[in-house]
Amino acid sequence: ITSLAQARGPPRSLVRAVQLLPGERLGWWSSQRYDKRKRMRALVNGAVDDARTRLLLDTGANVSVISASFAKRLRVQEVRDNGQSLEVRGINPEVMETWRRTLVKITLGWEQAYEFEMWIIDHSAGVDVVLGMDFMIPAGIRLDLFHGTARLPDDVMVPLLKSQSVGDDEPYGTQPSCGPIEDLYVPGREWREFRLPRQRLPRSAYDVWVRRTGKLVPTVTRFRRGQPMWTRLTNITTTAAQCAKHDSVVLWVPHGELPRETGYARLDSNIYKEWQVLAYSTSRDETLYGRERCLYDQWLAKQPPAVERRTYSTPQKILRR
Repeated sequence: ITSLAQARGPPRSLVRAVQLLPGERLGWWSSQRYDKRKRMRALVNGAVDDARTRLLLDTGANVSVISASFAKRLRVQEVRDNGQSLEVRGINPEVMETWRRTLVKITLGWEQAYEFEMWIIDHSAGVDVVLGMDFMIPAGIRLDLFHGTARLPDDVMVPLLKSQSVGDDEPYGTQPSCGPIEDLYVPGREWREFRLPRQRLPRSAYDVWVRRTGKLVPTVTRFRRGQPMWTRLTNITTTAAQCAKHDSVVLWVPHGELPRETGYARLDSNIYKEWQVLAYSTSRDETLYGRERCLYDQWLAKQPPAVERRTYSTPQKILRR
């Protein structure tokens, strides 16, 4: 979609619940530049004026549009005398022009809602609503096709929908990961365990990788039918460490591929074995400390008292005055 808008008077300013100012960059876009050569498109579930529908996020579109039939069905109120026009190329074979604009409420997922002005045009994009970069950059939205999500500010993620061209056996995010479901606080030289969710991924097609941080070393302690069930995080430092909930600790990677991030190691690799030696040498072993406690109690029982104690004979009868 190419915008060739020409002003025919002063633009009209409207009050928005979440102000998406032109030229503003929020979230990930606050430190990144927009590259027009990279075009990505994805479908998400959303709503327009509380009417559930599919939304097309297109990084190659300069402006956001809504179909005329959908706008008529929603009975949206048009912005009159907006003083702008739009010529659109790339959707239909011919060039389309429109002067119609409307202010709608756009809901992504179930948490984020925006009020945004869109162009009304009778397009044939396959969906009723196309959200371009004039909406995504001010809202701080970026597409993460690796994990199959649209990432919003404040770590809000909206899952992407699978298109008809994608096979049924090829889901978004071919490298699923998991971690603790709650924040874990690990004191120095101690460990904590968490349970992994059940994964229906065959070991014949996927390898299990674990991720280490500067303080925490992972150890898969229990398996069930070849799938890891419990993971232990050992703090190898003397200061406390924390693992946030849903942090990527265990990763399933298809055969022949590598993790897209650093810090991972396979369970059958030498690096993973070195991690276990490091975790065992720096952590407090309960069995070893139990034996040391018994030896200390035995040694303490053989030591003389620190204060001299007088011996008294045990009374055998009631003494008279």
